[in-house]
Amino acid sequence: MPKSVLRHIMVIGLPPIESRKLILNLIKQIEPDNGENRLVCYPGLSDNMDVALYCLLEHDKGQEWGGGHVRLAEEEAFLADFANYLPQECLMVSGEPCCLQLAQNYGIAALGYESEEAAGSQERPRAVMYAQGFEEIDWYFLRHVYERYHGLPWTILQTPRCVLREFSMERLPELYQLYQGQGMTDYIEPLFPYEKELEYQKAYIKNMYGFYGFGMWIVCDRQTGELIGRVGLEFREESGGILELGYAIGVPYQGLGYATETCLAVLSFARDKLEAEEIYCLIQQGNEPSLRLAGHLGFHRVDELNLDGKCMIRFRKYL
Repeated sequence: MPKSVLRHIMVIGLPPIESRKLILNLIKQIEPDNGENRLVCYPGLSDNMDVALYCLLEHDKGQEWGGGHVRLAEEEAFLADFANYLPQECLMVSGEPCCLQLAQNYGIAALGYESEEAAGSQERPRAVMYAQGFEEIDWYFLRHVYERYHGLPWTILQTPRCVLREFSMERLPELYQLYQGQGMTDYIEPLFPYEKELEYQKAYIKNMYGFYGFGMWIVCDRQTGELIGRVGLEFREESGGILELGYAIGVPYQGLGYATETCLAVLSFARDKLEAEEIYCLIQQGNEPSLRLAGHLGFHRVDELNLDGKCMIRFRKYL
């Protein structure tokens, strides 16, 4: 996996009001310990740029506040600065097709602006993702845009003992090792043979993560980075496309509260980030540990259904 680090956010060619929203969002979230100019916002200015914003930035220019992470430059300086940046360290935010085309030509991740009037247009500029406004766009969202472009796994959540992140292909051997634990596949499907699983995971990363922004994630120990399980959210077509919680904790870590800890974090994510009102889980009859966990998490039994010849109990939780 290439070692890519986001250092420069180049904002150019946005309507003034959208530039103001974005830059003010970024200013509010700057942390004093960002370190070595990790993120730089480059706002392109135009004659009708918000004067108050300009004064706000100028007032703090050169001070320790923000560690120099926000810099202002005229639009005429864009190409000169562009030439000095490494493409793999940049993210461009723009609504100008020529700028986004430049980003594409040089291998730069880009977030495109698309007005509501132009939504769905066949001529919209090319970008990793598109935004119709910047009220809720922050450093974390921009970093996710950058990571998606470079094929880097998103870090989704952290719990006291674990990190939940997207699966990446170099961890496939660890996943096989996880599934080799005694009893691991008694109530969950085993992995495919290696070459088939390889293709399946590539497609999953592209389609599930890429389209929905969520899926089954890997659970890693915060101290060692070791893969200790999987947990996440999926849509199950066989039962009507419901949002479903899934989990599997490796044998050495079972009975230590990891499933409860990570599942509670995922349920909060579903409520707060996805604005889901309810979530389901399907548990095979006889899987007593998972049945107990469902009750502990606040799920209530709804009904039973047959999937591939297995009796599955469906539970629901209102968020």
